[in-house]
Amino acid sequence: MRALIALLFTLLPVTLWANCGGTDLRETLTDAQQTEIDRRIADAPYATGNHWRATKGDQVIHLIGTMHIDDPRMDALAARLALVVETADLLMVEATEEDQKQLERDMALTPELAFLTGETLIDLMPPEDWAALAAAAEARGIPGFMAAKFQPWYLSLMLSMSPCEMRAVASGQEGLDARIIEIAAQAGVPTRSLEDPKSVFQLFNQDPIEDQIALLTLGILPDEASENASYTLKQQYFDEETLAALELSRVVARPMIDMPEDEFDALFDEFIDLLLRVRNEAWMDKIDALEEARVVIASGALHLAGEYGLPNLLEQRGYTLERQPF
Repeated sequence: MRALIALLFTLLPVTLWANCGGTDLRETLTDAQQTEIDRRIADAPYATGNHWRATKGDQVIHLIGTMHIDDPRMDALAARLALVVETADLLMVEATEEDQKQLERDMALTPELAFLTGETLIDLMPPEDWAALAAAAEARGIPGFMAAKFQPWYLSLMLSMSPCEMRAVASGQEGLDARIIEIAAQAGVPTRSLEDPKSVFQLFNQDPIEDQIALLTLGILPDEASENASYTLKQQYFDEETLAALELSRVVARPMIDMPEDEFDALFDEFIDLLLRVRNEAWMDKIDALEEARVVIASGALHLAGEYGLPNLLEQRGYTLERQPF
């Protein structure tokens, strides 16, 4: 999703002021919250781990879970993974640099991919809800009048990032994906996209506008809570607590949103289903067709976790999975 987020900053001027910081929310969880997280991930396959090797016959696929946001620790991480990337026959990522540029051209020709063409969010939301949304957007450097024109699901992605993360993206800082792509380029390893970036827009745009607007409320968190969530996510990423990070975001955000618990969980699960399961299953069509013997697949770490994660989908196809050092 880094390409979709970075694209925002080619569309409007951004001024960001938030200071980086945060608290590890794992240390503040109640017993009930921790119990719920443990219960939700207890039986999930591949709940932890950011690097897996899948083997079937003569083919070896390395699955590397990335984070799209920068962190100083990623330089050492990329160096440790360099040999795996340099000796591959092919690198697959969510979107190559060429496809990201094509997305920009597509956006210019079909702005409705990301923008509303009729009524704006100001017209579609109750005034009090819009006021809270506009404030959250302004805190991330997105002028309210521009935020009102975004497709709701796209704005949800923006608001899911803390103001600090938005500043990092706006300044050109990039995550592990970009580092791996650069390693492959220097080694002459060809790179291929797992999906057409435009297809992600088309996938989310198919949801009814009412559902998209309801989902927007999940991103309206106080700035401090957003920064704490961002900080915790990074810590869990480097601890390889992949699925626990997802469920922590659920239990921490739920009490901050004025919504019945079952409705919140339904919206949360619907979004995650589109973001992960639907896309992973589509990716498997390309993975099944691979002819290269040594492949590296680098995608957001959450794409590796759970029943519909890539390791489990490969295991169901007869691959042997082994966790690798990260």
